[in-house]
Amino acid sequence: MTGTAIWDRSFLRGGIAATAIAKVCGLVLLFDWSGRALDPFDLTKSVYSRALEWVLVALLVAALVSFGPAIVPRTRLHLAIAALLIVNVLSTITAPVPYVAAFGTDGRYLGLVFIVDMCVLYLAVATAFRTSSDWAALFAATTVAVAISLGYAWVQFAGYDPLSWTGSLYTRPFSTIGNPNTYGHLLSVSLGPAALVAIAYAGPRRVFVRALAAALVVGIVGISAIVATRGTVLGLAAALVTVPLLILRARGVTRRSILATAAGGLAVVIGVGAILSVSPLGARVLTTFEGSLILDRLFTWEGSARAFLDRPILGWGPDSLIVAWPTFRPAELARIIGPGISVDSAHDWILHAAVTTGLLGLAALIAAIAAFGVSLLRALRSRGLVAAILTAGLAGYFAHALVSVGTIGVDWVPWVVFGGVASFAAAVPGPVSKRFPRPAFAVAAVTALCAVTGAGAVFGLRAFDANREALRAKHFSDNRQAPDALALASRAVALDGGRADYWNELGRAYGVSDRWRDAVDAFRQAELRAPYLATYPANEARAVAQLTLTGDPSRGSADAAVAAAQRAVTIDPNEPLTHVALAQIALALERPEIALEAAVDAIRLYPNPADPAYDGLAAAAAAKATDPVQARAELERALGYKETARLRVALASVELRLGDKTAALQNARRALVLDPRDAEAQSLVRAAGG
Repeated sequence: MTGTAIWDRSFLRGGIAATAIAKVCGLVLLFDWSGRALDPFDLTKSVYSRALEWVLVALLVAALVSFGPAIVPRTRLHLAIAALLIVNVLSTITAPVPYVAAFGTDGRYLGLVFIVDMCVLYLAVATAFRTSSDWAALFAATTVAVAISLGYAWVQFAGYDPLSWTGSLYTRPFSTIGNPNTYGHLLSVSLGPAALVAIAYAGPRRVFVRALAAALVVGIVGISAIVATRGTVLGLAAALVTVPLLILRARGVTRRSILATAAGGLAVVIGVGAILSVSPLGARVLTTFEGSLILDRLFTWEGSARAFLDRPILGWGPDSLIVAWPTFRPAELARIIGPGISVDSAHDWILHAAVTTGLLGLAALIAAIAAFGVSLLRALRSRGLVAAILTAGLAGYFAHALVSVGTIGVDWVPWVVFGGVASFAAAVPGPVSKRFPRPAFAVAAVTALCAVTGAGAVFGLRAFDANREALRAKHFSDNRQAPDALALASRAVALDGGRADYWNELGRAYGVSDRWRDAVDAFRQAELRAPYLATYPANEARAVAQLTLTGDPSRGSADAAVAAAQRAVTIDPNEPLTHVALAQIALALERPEIALEAAVDAIRLYPNPADPAYDGLAAAAAAKATDPVQARAELERALGYKETARLRVALASVELRLGDKTAALQNARRALVLDPRDAEAQSLVRAAGG
């Protein structure tokens, strides 16, 4: 028998397939249940995935040594994956911040390292999945993982979650994925394959398997209605279109099959529509085009498109939209979603690929989708239900991804499907006829790579430990427990010094310890690692201001503090909080004109009548301004964005300083119209002769 036939029955092939299945299930289910990490979901999944990546590499190398390259299916589809990898490497090399492009954004970890990880998973599936039993094992394991996630989602929704999640909203469960929107994406991927099995499965224990699949469909639809992710509508649409077409292809296009499929589809549409009409998802869909619910997405797309046009060839680097976002953030966005919110995904897979890897990356991705999609459709005849399930899952993934963000808990899907399509090019399985031709080399390869695997696992655990220590440091800093905060933040930086956020936590810990010079140095280290984030120069400015107020010029004077705050504004000009930081620092350092202009700019970006904080800052700066004419102009500018009693009172006070009692009286009276109980306005009325 041939070497390929022997490979089909080898333990190495089984080990690769089992590891790939374990990897997929872990990506769905694993998270830090203790909640002691800053990123308990995606980082946990990432560390787990990278550890198994090395295991797969070891097994694949051993298999290639033992059986030769013939075990890898011969198909030109590999060229599409190679092109994707090459473009991502080039994009990483040319990225403005290569570290982010290589390792991904905090909380996502979808950089070049993830792409390489997925390429290994692709090769493992293409090489090891050769029989129907392999696919049955993968589908069964994934079904169990999704079912467990559905159960946990229901526990969250019912309010019985034994785990305490900061800021969690049980009305929109996030289950084992960590975010309601990305969890909805997983459900969209699962719906089509489950429905297909419920309708078309004809193998052993048909009634039992179909019943389980039907129950899973009901669970997916029910939980999707509760999770209320708007992209679910696209996932439902993909299933409603793809599944009937796949069934018609399998059963033949006859009048009877068309009528039966149409009747079944109509019944499903009516049932799903009835569920949506009384569910949170239905309510959210109905309000999608009202007010801010659609505007925030439109502004996100606008900013992402502008970032793409700035670097159209190779983009900003894999998973690096966050690097570009501060520069291209639309000024109107803060009015819609509020201050302090950044964007690290374009919320559309096409636009996200364009902005992160440019036209070359988008072209490579679309070419890969087209090539594998055509091959998958061709395989429907020979591979039957397996190919149909992969088709339905891929359709659900890309349909929902048109309005969704990426996450490691879901983004493994296309790579597994692509690997499956490549595996269809493998030779037909045959019986074992002889032992491994080169077992000694295989053992040596596995032994050598086990050491590398261990090193990779240790590196991943160090990153995970650093994340947990940073979270603990943050809690201690928030509670002003300086010694513990400093010890933990120092350990986080020692474990993983490449992450800017850990240096920021170290700076905060130094601040709690009143070690402001060290705090400045730590914040500067954070800025060096993430020059695209305004938080770090703003924190540096606060630390320098503290030193200045105590008479310590070792890290710069008041001018240096103001300059650092102004640098933060330059980095992220359309974020209200950067202007607030500049206003606070300038006001504390007796630069009232700078403070007033910054406070009014914050009001311009976020003119929320219900939030008076910025008004008070502007009024305090105006009261200290040495140039009342400029103060009047700035306050009038602020009133052009929003009108509040506090701003009217501030303007009335400035008018009195200028000697214009008539204008002062008008503004004071207008303030009383806005707030009849304002004591300062009443006093100004009397002072102005009213």
